[in-house]
Amino acid sequence: MPVKRAFYAACNSIFIYGSDVDELALLSLQESYSLPVLMYAMPALPLRSRQLDELNVCWNNVIRKLFNCNKWESVKSVLFHIDRLNITHLIMMRKNNIYRNLHSSKKLLCITFYVVSVEWL
Repeated sequence: MPVKRAFYAACNSIFIYGSDVDELALLSLQESYSLPVLMYAMPALPLRSRQLDELNVCWNNVIRKLFNCNKWESVKSVLFHIDRLNITHLIMMRKNNIYRNLHSSKKLLCITFYVVSVEWL
């Protein structure tokens, strides 16, 4: 998957140059630089649960490396303590935002159409 390759390349560039930086600062860099590579256009795609799991594994690997967890350990407690969500929930939130924006833009379009048609009368 080319998205995963680009994501890991972005992550490695931060890990290489940020080896002496605090974990939360590195997490912030990963969230602002690498995570968008992984999340780009994901809410618009019809993803299967297996594909979502693969994306989740990618982000979990970053969390494990940042906080020195082993591969067999779950990162749920780490995500809970640093007040972050996993990829599945982030994608669901973004989809929700898209639907909410579409709904509000339809309302705005209907109101605008009504105001314009009333002015013409």
